[in-house]
Amino acid sequence: MSSALVDTPSVDLPVHLSVHLEEALARRSTLSLDTDAFRLFDAEGEGHARLVVERYADAVRVTGAPMDIEVLDTVREVFPTPLFYRFGNDQTGHPPGDSGQREVCEQGLRFGVSLLEHRNTGLFLDARPARAWVRSNSSGRRVLNLFAFTSSFGVAAAAGGARSTVNVDTVPGALARGRENYEKNGLTFDTRTFWRSDVFEAVKRATQSGARFEGIVLDPPPMPTGGRRGERVEVRLDLGRLLRACRPVMTDDAWLMLLVANRSLDGEEIAAAAGYGPPKERLTSGEDFVAAEGSRKLDVLVF
Repeated sequence: MSSALVDTPSVDLPVHLSVHLEEALARRSTLSLDTDAFRLFDAEGEGHARLVVERYADAVRVTGAPMDIEVLDTVREVFPTPLFYRFGNDQTGHPPGDSGQREVCEQGLRFGVSLLEHRNTGLFLDARPARAWVRSNSSGRRVLNLFAFTSSFGVAAAAGGARSTVNVDTVPGALARGRENYEKNGLTFDTRTFWRSDVFEAVKRATQSGARFEGIVLDPPPMPTGGRRGERVEVRLDLGRLLRACRPVMTDDAWLMLLVANRSLDGEEIAAAAGYGPPKERLTSGEDFVAAEGSRKLDVLVF
């Protein structure tokens, strides 16, 4: 990681936040992340609840709750780069004339991001180690990517030599961005690669058609989401049902990766109840994410 991205600021700043920022930057100066998209400051884990600062190529994105906007001047002093911010739903800002569109590089793979999006830029940074695992374990496999969003796991699987990838999501705009990500990386795709569908409907149709997969990525959103036909997917209530539905489309040597972003959800317990037993591997987010005491980082379970 370039040291220019994490130079310790020399300006005088409000004491508490400036100290926390300096400590966060010092920690990241020793990391080897092999990416130009990473978290620079991780909320309460580093001393300021809700405040998140992330690097995307040449730009910095700052997010927080509405009452935290007063810290923006301090952050701006530390990061004299194109800076985008969103505090709550209404308090947003960006350099004049800058659309916030960027292309970032993660371990040699290219992804498009949009820094003005409300909830996420299009690339979940905490899932970087999970994408690396999928890339290393997809060679020759048919991989099904459920809740695909912008298809970053599909890109990782295809780059890792997957025989085929199928990305399922209900949002056409997200799938269109997924196609762009495939194109950015020179990956081939066809009409079966991007499937606009409710995940339950997609798994049901795959089962009926006799389709089988050697790898499944299950990355449900932490909040309820609407299906294409109006069916709402509530992670807490529906995860066990979805895990059971995946069993018929898995080959005997298949792996299933479950990502749990909902901090109150015990994914391991639900998977065990669905018949998967204990996970074979367990991953979490990278070292640029710092969990506060009593909380946890992203939980990634591989069965």
